[in-house]
Amino acid sequence: MNSRKPRNKKTRDTILRYMMTFADEQGKQPSVREIGEAAGLTSTSTTAGYLRRMVNEGLLIQSTQSRRNYFITPNAMTMLRHAG
Repeated sequence: MNSRKPRNKKTRDTILRYMMTFADEQGKQPSVREIGEAAGLTSTSTTAGYLRRMVNEGLLIQSTQSRRNYFITPNAMTMLRHAG
């Protein structure tokens, strides 16, 4: 796992909260484009960069089985609960 600090903690938390809410409400994971729009990011490349870093931090798991392939880990859920 990569030990680098997150680039923007607020954006990271926004992405994680959006992904949790979307999955609960829609019953599926959001697309990279939907995640970027929710976080105020204009580029899918930038959004993908955030998602890759969060995979490296152990906050997301990337699956090759689906196009909507990023899933929140239990670590991320715990982190969000403690953050308030």
